[in-house]
Amino acid sequence: MNNILSKLSSTGEKQFWHSKKFWAAIVAVAVPILNHFFKLGLTQEVVVQVVGPISAYILGQGLADLGKNKS
Repeated sequence: MNNILSKLSSTGEKQFWHSKKFWAAIVAVAVPILNHFFKLGLTQEVVVQVVGPISAYILGQGLADLGKNKS
């Protein structure tokens, strides 16, 4: 496993766990799951109000990164 990680880091690629988009996706997935299993009492509207902007951020950053890599 360490050999794979060292190869990834030697290619100059940013490791995925250093990505803000990755952590935003973790939060977006975790909020509804935690709400369901721990009975946080968040309504569906509140969950959508949390997950919606995070999803928009991930999509917007992804599109910005595509434009950055083309130039």
